[in-house]
Amino acid sequence: MKKIVSIVLVILTLAALMIPVFAGAEGTTKWVNCENGKRLNVRDSVKGNLLYRIDCGTRVEIQTSVSTPKGWAYITVPGHTRGGYVMTKFLVSSKPGKYEITERDDNFRSVTPYTVSAKAINNKSDRSVGLRVNPNKTAKAIRRLTAGDTLKVIAVGKTWSKVVDTTTGRTGYVANAYVTR
Repeated sequence: MKKIVSIVLVILTLAALMIPVFAGAEGTTKWVNCENGKRLNVRDSVKGNLLYRIDCGTRVEIQTSVSTPKGWAYITVPGHTRGGYVMTKFLVSSKPGKYEITERDDNFRSVTPYTVSAKAINNKSDRSVGLRVNPNKTAKAIRRLTAGDTLKVIAVGKTWSKVVDTTTGRTGYVANAYVTR
Protein backbone atom coordinates (compact mmCIF):
# COMPACT_ATOMS: atom_id res chain seq x y z
CA MET A 1 0.00 0.00 0.00
CA LYS A 2 2.81 2.42 0.90
CA LYS A 3 4.44 1.67 -2.44
CA ILE A 4 1.23 2.57 -4.37
CA VAL A 5 0.77 5.81 -2.40
CA SER A 6 4.42 6.74 -3.08
CA ILE A 7 4.03 6.08 -6.81
CA VAL A 8 0.81 8.14 -6.96
CA LEU A 9 2.51 11.03 -5.11
CA VAL A 10 5.48 10.94 -7.51
CA ILE A 11 3.14 10.96 -10.53
CA LEU A 12 1.10 13.87 -9.12
CA THR A 13 4.27 15.82 -8.34
CA LEU A 14 5.63 15.30 -11.86
CA ALA A 15 2.27 16.30 -13.37
CA ALA A 16 2.20 19.48 -11.25
CA LEU A 17 5.72 20.36 -12.39
CA MET A 18 4.76 19.91 -16.06
CA ILE A 19 1.76 22.31 -15.96
CA PRO A 20 3.90 25.45 -16.46
CA VAL A 21 5.76 23.74 -19.32
CA PHE A 22 2.53 22.91 -21.16
CA ALA A 23 1.02 26.34 -20.39
CA GLY A 24 4.07 28.10 -21.84
CA ALA A 25 4.05 26.01 -25.01
CA GLU A 26 1.18 28.01 -26.52
CA GLY A 27 2.76 31.42 -26.09
CA THR A 28 3.27 34.34 -23.79
CA THR A 29 0.48 36.88 -23.40
CA LYS A 30 1.49 40.50 -24.04
CA TRP A 31 -0.32 43.75 -24.77
CA VAL A 32 0.29 46.28 -27.54
CA ASN A 33 1.63 49.59 -26.20
CA CYS A 34 2.10 52.01 -29.05
CA GLU A 35 1.54 55.72 -29.23
CA ASN A 36 -1.97 56.67 -28.14
CA GLY A 37 -4.27 56.62 -31.16
CA LYS A 38 -1.76 54.76 -33.34
CA ARG A 39 -1.85 51.14 -34.47
CA LEU A 40 0.88 48.50 -34.59
CA ASN A 41 1.86 46.98 -37.95
CA VAL A 42 1.77 43.17 -38.18
CA ARG A 43 3.95 41.89 -41.05
CA ASP A 44 4.33 38.59 -42.92
CA SER A 45 8.10 38.67 -42.20
CA VAL A 46 10.50 40.98 -40.40
CA LYS A 47 10.99 43.14 -43.51
CA GLY A 48 7.89 41.92 -45.26
CA ASN A 49 4.50 43.13 -46.34
CA LEU A 50 1.94 44.60 -43.99
CA LEU A 51 -0.75 42.05 -43.07
CA TYR A 52 -2.91 44.21 -40.80
CA ARG A 53 -2.71 46.75 -37.97
CA ILE A 54 -3.79 46.27 -34.36
CA ASP A 55 -4.87 48.87 -31.79
CA CYS A 56 -2.97 49.89 -28.70
CA GLY A 57 -4.17 47.80 -25.76
CA THR A 58 -4.82 44.67 -27.87
CA ARG A 59 -3.93 41.34 -26.24
CA VAL A 60 -1.56 39.18 -28.31
CA GLU A 61 0.22 35.84 -27.88
CA ILE A 62 3.94 35.62 -28.60
CA GLN A 63 4.64 32.29 -30.27
CA THR A 64 7.96 31.28 -28.78
CA SER A 65 8.19 28.26 -31.06
CA VAL A 66 8.85 30.58 -34.04
CA SER A 67 12.44 31.78 -34.37
CA THR A 68 12.77 35.56 -34.74
CA PRO A 69 15.62 38.05 -34.86
CA LYS A 70 16.39 40.19 -31.81
CA GLY A 71 13.82 42.94 -31.33
CA TRP A 72 11.04 41.06 -33.14
CA ALA A 73 8.35 38.56 -32.13
CA TYR A 74 5.94 36.34 -33.99
CA ILE A 75 2.45 36.86 -32.56
CA THR A 76 -1.08 35.62 -32.97
CA VAL A 77 -4.01 37.94 -32.39
CA PRO A 78 -7.52 36.91 -31.33
CA GLY A 79 -9.90 37.51 -34.23
CA HIS A 80 -7.19 37.17 -36.89
CA THR A 81 -6.62 33.90 -38.69
CA ARG A 82 -3.00 34.69 -39.51
CA GLY A 83 -0.14 35.52 -37.16
CA GLY A 84 2.69 37.86 -38.00
CA TYR A 85 5.82 39.68 -36.94
CA VAL A 86 5.94 42.81 -34.76
CA MET A 87 8.67 44.81 -33.03
CA THR A 88 8.98 43.79 -29.36
CA LYS A 89 9.49 47.38 -28.16
CA PHE A 90 5.72 47.84 -28.61
CA LEU A 91 4.77 44.87 -26.38
CA VAL A 92 4.29 45.04 -22.60
CA SER A 93 3.35 42.55 -19.89
CA SER A 94 0.09 44.16 -18.73
CA LYS A 95 -2.67 46.09 -20.47
CA PRO A 96 -1.70 49.77 -20.57
CA GLY A 97 -4.05 52.39 -19.18
CA LYS A 98 -4.64 55.78 -20.81
CA TYR A 99 -1.59 57.47 -19.30
CA GLU A 100 0.63 54.39 -19.41
CA ILE A 101 0.81 54.57 -23.17
CA THR A 102 4.20 55.95 -24.07
CA GLU A 103 4.36 58.67 -26.67
CA ARG A 104 7.50 58.63 -28.76
CA ASP A 105 9.71 61.74 -28.91
CA ASP A 106 9.02 62.16 -32.63
CA ASN A 107 5.31 62.57 -31.88
CA PHE A 108 5.78 65.81 -29.94
CA ARG A 109 5.50 69.05 -31.86
CA SER A 110 7.50 72.02 -30.68
CA VAL A 111 5.51 75.07 -29.65
CA THR A 112 6.29 78.63 -28.70
CA PRO A 113 6.84 78.15 -24.97
CA TYR A 114 3.90 79.08 -22.76
CA THR A 115 3.20 78.78 -19.05
CA VAL A 116 0.75 76.37 -17.41
CA SER A 117 -0.08 75.43 -13.84
CA ALA A 118 -0.36 71.96 -12.36
CA LYS A 119 -3.96 71.05 -11.49
CA ALA A 120 -5.19 69.34 -8.38
CA ILE A 121 -6.22 65.72 -8.87
CA ASN A 122 -9.95 65.24 -8.23
CA ASN A 123 -10.10 68.83 -6.87
CA LYS A 124 -7.93 67.87 -3.89
CA SER A 125 -4.97 70.23 -3.59
CA ASP A 126 -3.06 67.74 -1.43
CA ARG A 127 -3.01 65.18 -4.29
CA SER A 128 0.09 65.74 -6.42
CA VAL A 129 0.94 65.11 -10.07
CA GLY A 130 4.20 63.53 -11.24
CA LEU A 131 6.68 65.35 -13.43
CA ARG A 132 8.14 62.32 -15.24
CA VAL A 133 11.38 61.50 -17.10
CA ASN A 134 9.38 59.90 -19.96
CA PRO A 135 5.82 60.37 -21.22
CA ASN A 136 4.45 57.38 -19.31
CA LYS A 137 2.74 57.22 -15.91
CA THR A 138 5.00 54.39 -14.79
CA ALA A 139 8.16 56.34 -15.66
CA LYS A 140 10.36 57.59 -12.82
CA ALA A 141 9.10 60.84 -11.29
CA ILE A 142 11.49 63.78 -11.32
CA ARG A 143 9.41 65.34 -8.56
CA ARG A 144 5.83 65.58 -7.37
CA LEU A 145 3.98 68.71 -8.47
CA THR A 146 1.25 70.30 -6.40
CA ALA A 147 -1.67 72.42 -7.55
CA GLY A 148 -0.42 75.77 -8.80
CA ASP A 149 3.18 74.77 -9.57
CA THR A 150 4.29 76.58 -12.72
CA LEU A 151 5.62 74.78 -15.81
CA LYS A 152 6.73 76.01 -19.22
CA VAL A 153 5.41 73.88 -22.09
CA ILE A 154 7.99 73.43 -24.87
CA ALA A 155 6.38 70.60 -26.88
CA VAL A 156 2.94 69.01 -27.03
CA GLY A 157 1.83 65.43 -27.71
CA LYS A 158 -1.64 63.87 -27.77
CA THR A 159 -1.64 62.82 -24.11
CA TRP A 160 1.52 64.36 -22.65
CA SER A 161 3.39 67.67 -22.74
CA LYS A 162 7.14 68.16 -22.57
CA VAL A 163 7.74 70.86 -19.97
CA VAL A 164 10.41 72.74 -18.07
CA ASP A 165 9.82 72.95 -14.32
CA THR A 166 10.26 76.64 -13.48
CA THR A 167 11.19 75.76 -9.88
CA THR A 168 14.06 73.37 -10.65
CA GLY A 169 14.82 74.08 -14.31
CA ARG A 170 14.52 70.35 -15.12
CA THR A 171 12.83 69.13 -18.30
CA GLY A 172 10.26 66.35 -18.08
CA TYR A 173 6.77 65.26 -19.05
CA VAL A 174 3.35 65.80 -17.50
CA ALA A 175 -0.02 64.41 -18.59
CA ASN A 176 -2.08 67.07 -20.41
CA ALA A 177 -5.09 66.36 -18.21
CA TYR A 178 -3.18 67.62 -15.15
CA VAL A 179 -2.22 71.11 -16.35
CA THR A 180 -4.19 74.25 -17.10
CA ARG A 181 -3.30 77.51 -18.83
